[in-house]
Amino acid sequence: MKTPRWMTIVIIIFTLPLFSTPWLVRNCPADDSAVKTLVQIYPFYMALSGWLANKAYPQRHYVAWLLLAVMALSTAAIFTLTLS
Repeated sequence: MKTPRWMTIVIIIFTLPLFSTPWLVRNCPADDSAVKTLVQIYPFYMALSGWLANKAYPQRHYVAWLLLAVMALSTAAIFTLTLS
């Protein structure tokens, strides 16, 4: 069983904030090393979560949706950390 095309499009939409990484690194607070570390880990986490959601959907729909929800929350958290 394959992941439906509509779900693949949803996963791609959820991983699009990955391309804002250069902007996030540039706007990261200079004095906070914890935020810098989280911003540097963020692209790997997003790519891995998107891949796992794509692989999990055919067998475990709820795991894929949970991964997408956590991706959305982590994107909000990273942007909040960077902008504050």
